[in-house]
Amino acid sequence: MDLYLHEAIALISLDDEKGNFTYAGGYINYAFGAAFIIDLLLEERIKIEDGRVHLHTNAITDSRALNNLIERIAKRKKPDRISNWIHICVQRLTKLRQLTVDKLVQEGVLEKTEGKVLWVFSVDRYPTKDAAPENELRQRLRALMLDKTTEPDKKERMLLVIILKCELYAEMIKDKAQRKAAKARLEQLTDGEKMQEEVGKAVQEMLTAIMVSTTVATM
Repeated sequence: MDLYLHEAIALISLDDEKGNFTYAGGYINYAFGAAFIIDLLLEERIKIEDGRVHLHTNAITDSRALNNLIERIAKRKKPDRISNWIHICVQRLTKLRQLTVDKLVQEGVLEKTEGKVLWVFSVDRYPTKDAAPENELRQRLRALMLDKTTEPDKKERMLLVIILKCELYAEMIKDKAQRKAAKARLEQLTDGEKMQEEVGKAVQEMLTAIMVSTTVATM
């Protein structure tokens, strides 16, 4: 999967034709927040020790959204908790998400158009231009969630954590029986012991932070 996790969340949550974000509320916001932090971890820009985010290197990435966060982390006088950084991402989501879709527009995955709200107010829309990346993403995720012979790589496993904890699978799979099977499969694939083997203690701490954040979002 060549997409960053936050880009994958953006494609999953955008309406392909209308170009607006179809998900609303705490779950999708925290899915974005978790994805940004996990991307920084996977790109080795941060490290996590005792539940706190430490800057590993301030080397830039090809994502302006991630670079924006790297800059903010670098300015902190002392490391902050993962859950706090996820909340910060949620608070800054309008800007971070805009930087995300801008990159996808530049890469030809989305296109920017202008729409109207109440036939008066102009709003930017981002319908799909090249459906291949999202189609490939959804097909792969569906296979991971429903085919017990398909195994995820490290990056995919992290995306599955977000999909499970933020309940995105419920919108991705409409059939009730398949949705139940997908949830069980996700729980199996994101089992703590397996995650520990594959990506270590930092991911376990991230998992805990995601659970705390999504619980707070729905209280």
